[in-house]
Amino acid sequence: MADDGVPRDSGPIVAHGVDIVAISRIADLLSEFDDSFRNRVFTSTEQTYCEAQADPPQHYAARWAAKEAFLKTLAGASPGVPTAAIEIDRQADGPHLSLAPVATDALAVTLEERGSSLAMADIDVSLSHDQTAGYAVGSVTVVGTRHH
Repeated sequence: MADDGVPRDSGPIVAHGVDIVAISRIADLLSEFDDSFRNRVFTSTEQTYCEAQADPPQHYAARWAAKEAFLKTLAGASPGVPTAAIEIDRQADGPHLSLAPVATDALAVTLEERGSSLAMADIDVSLSHDQTAGYAVGSVTVVGTRHH
């Protein structure tokens, strides 16, 4: 028990990741490697969304940052989770995370190690990009309820 009388293993489990990416770096990768980069890193849904925007590189950069932010929420290293297994899906109420099985499994292991489960967790995604500053930011927060 902590000094305040609350057991240390009570309360929510929170994992947060944040990443910042230079939009010009992503623009350069898109220019240099074209479809091979797009197809290796982004899902077809993400590509369709980004290509429909006035400035695709800043939208790709924000998604890249969010994918990296998600990887930072996983316990330890995240081997075997390719960025294309993590999709940032733009919906009417904002961006959402959609995970392929390899990413879902990695998150499930992380949550189990921390005393929660996928069924008891929520994921929040936030994206921001500023062409003038030249950066995009992605933030992912996973909040799980502990098993009792």
